[in-house]
Amino acid sequence: MKRDVLILCQYFYPEYISSATLPTEMAEDMVASGLTVDVLCGYPLEYSKAKNLPKEEQYKQINIRRIKYIQLDKKKTLNRLINYFSFIVSMFLRWPSMLKYKSIIVYSNPPLLPIIPALLSVIFRRKFIFVAYDIYPDLAVLMDTIKKGSLIYKVMKITNRIVYKNAEHIVALGEEMKSYMLENKLTLEEEKIKVIPNWYDGTKLNLQKGNRVKGNRKFRVLYSGNMGTCQDMDTILNCIHTMRNYHNVEFVLTGHGNKVEEITSFIKEKNLENVELHGFLLGEEYINMLTSADCYLVSLERGVEGMSVPSKTYSYLAAGRPLLAIMSSTTDISMKIIDNAAGFSFEQGEVDKLAQAIGYLSNNTDICDEMGANAFKVFKENYERQISTNKYIDLIKTSVI
Repeated sequence: MKRDVLILCQYFYPEYISSATLPTEMAEDMVASGLTVDVLCGYPLEYSKAKNLPKEEQYKQINIRRIKYIQLDKKKTLNRLINYFSFIVSMFLRWPSMLKYKSIIVYSNPPLLPIIPALLSVIFRRKFIFVAYDIYPDLAVLMDTIKKGSLIYKVMKITNRIVYKNAEHIVALGEEMKSYMLENKLTLEEEKIKVIPNWYDGTKLNLQKGNRVKGNRKFRVLYSGNMGTCQDMDTILNCIHTMRNYHNVEFVLTGHGNKVEEITSFIKEKNLENVELHGFLLGEEYINMLTSADCYLVSLERGVEGMSVPSKTYSYLAAGRPLLAIMSSTTDISMKIIDNAAGFSFEQGEVDKLAQAIGYLSNNTDICDEMGANAFKVFKENYERQISTNKYIDLIKTSVI
């Protein structure tokens, strides 16, 4: 008898990055709804504290199969390509086992993974749902990680044509991503695209709106998450430098990514004493850092809007603090915080405006509390875990009938 759902992804429980926790929470909620769920994923190495995990494990009634593949240091482009293709080949070799499911959910990362269920759809008429965390190869070209017209670019474009044409449903993380797909003719079937944003599990924080930690201390501005190619860290760093003499304001940057070395050098060269830099924080450490802050920063490089969405946004809103978004005012995130007076939005490079907003909030804590309460409301109405996972469950239950 066929089982309901197979999730294909690179990262899953017990890995701690968002591209692992989101599929894990979705699978948990699917099982709770009565669906049978299996997972085929990569073997954890970089993003897991657990060692010697079994290749097969049942976790909360989810059957997990972990595939070993080459995992070299990702700082070098060639190593990343080797990792990607090793993972794709390892997954492809398991294709016969994928035929026993009524539907498959596959993610856009790594970019070539969706070709596997797409080919199964073409050959065996198998249904699959494609979740676009990022738009490739467009994003990679914009960030100059691959060249337009290169072999890998052409392979990705061919993959896109097959995937978008044959997917039963295409999940976009926001309206701007859906618009990008249609405007760039990734698909001409608008009805295929379902907008389902990522989420955060608010029970992890157990917070109420407007409960900032108060007292005789500095006003803390937090940036947490990826500090990589897609994030505009220049505007943030220049703002920190601009506000170096604001003795009542401090910045905290925590996370990982290929810009960390550049950030470290900038802080050292400018001799900035108003900023702390930490690595990727987990569990209680992250929650403690989150709840110690007064407002949060989230950013995208210019032009990335529509191709990627910063996942840390949802934990920020859940914590009930004002959000300072450095990205186009047309994004879902910017429009939500502006329309609901939950923070401020800035274009990339608007350093002075960002500094003025932080200064304003630091001197008007009542306004800060009001905006934080509004942010919490935005979260509860739009980005609570069950709201989004229920939408996936509805897609699957429609698909498996």
